[in-house]
Amino acid sequence: MKKIFRFSALIITGLLLSLPSHAKDYLYDFDYGALIYVSAGKDVCKNLNVQVQADLWLNDNFKGYERFMPSATLTYTVIPKYLKAMVYYAYFNQEGKSGKKDVHQHRYQVGLTGSYATPHLNFSLCSKFEQTHKDGIPNNKWRNQVKITGTIAKENPWKPFVSVEIFEAMNSMNPTGTVGIERIRYEAGTNYAVNKLISLEMKLRAERLTIKKQLYSSVGIGVKFNL
Repeated sequence: MKKIFRFSALIITGLLLSLPSHAKDYLYDFDYGALIYVSAGKDVCKNLNVQVQADLWLNDNFKGYERFMPSATLTYTVIPKYLKAMVYYAYFNQEGKSGKKDVHQHRYQVGLTGSYATPHLNFSLCSKFEQTHKDGIPNNKWRNQVKITGTIAKENPWKPFVSVEIFEAMNSMNPTGTVGIERIRYEAGTNYAVNKLISLEMKLRAERLTIKKQLYSSVGIGVKFNL
């Protein structure tokens, strides 16, 4: 387990070091946080899966409340092993910029995920449209994620993964106030199958805005139930 976390940390460090030379300008606004989540998924009929999840995010070097976010996802398998379609809804209660009031938001997503598997690696590309509603104009984004998941051996419970996701703002209602690539998110971690019904996920996340001088790093841990 220590080796897997060390491997994940090295990947995240390498990704951060690969940023452009001016990325050092972001470091003065560097923040640590935590992602804690619980999810449950079930096949409701052939090719259709429903998943519910609850997330708690912490920021301000693990001391501050960032958001609580329950969500639901419907996934339909269009082509087994190769293509899935999804719709997603989340409500989240987020700390306001002043820290004195909460912001209530609703988020919707629709997207497609294509996958290709080899005996030891699974490659996937997820592309989805996202709209977040709060006061005023909706915040629209186009998100694209490339993810690689490893299979160490057929019966091995560990499945390490790495991913990169690009957030493209489609209007100016976002933290950068611009249209175009808003942020890039890097993740590395592993899933551990406790048994057929329960699995654990542990990961490291690094995320930076491309305009404002902000760089975030988070530790994530989650429990998944396959009903």
